[in-house]
Amino acid sequence: RGLQPNLITYSAVVKACYDAKIYADALDKAREAVSMKVVPSMILMSSEVPKWDLHLLSESLSCMLLSDALLTLIDTGKHESPSFKDILVITGKGLNTVGQNGPVLREKVPKFLIDVAGLETSAVEGNEGRFLITGETLQQWASSTEFGQFKSLFHDKTPR
Repeated sequence: RGLQPNLITYSAVVKACYDAKIYADALDKAREAVSMKVVPSMILMSSEVPKWDLHLLSESLSCMLLSDALLTLIDTGKHESPSFKDILVITGKGLNTVGQNGPVLREKVPKFLIDVAGLETSAVEGNEGRFLITGETLQQWASSTEFGQFKSLFHDKTPR
């Protein structure tokens, strides 16, 4: 029988690697959790502006799966399309956050992108549970040294 990984075990391992800044291993485990259907994948909704929904994910899983999506998008975009669309990232307002720290994703995910990836985000006026990554920003980031440094954090783990 043995032990079977579940949401709690994957979340703990991803968080431990994320907190230790071992992003390659955190990403590897986040991908494994999604492939095992233990963790819901980021919901990608196609529309005029793609929407990536992080609502049901923890901070560490959100940051790793968003990193994976961005790295894959940039890699694919370099080969298929010379320009990128704006992306709307939904973190939620944090109304269901339990504890004294308040909303986690809406503050920490954009901070991760700025501090670790060097990728600027824009607030969405009138909805604090969302932020925007503009196509122009993605285009600039894709050819920046910050992108190269960010990609190197994941070693050979990117793209799939």
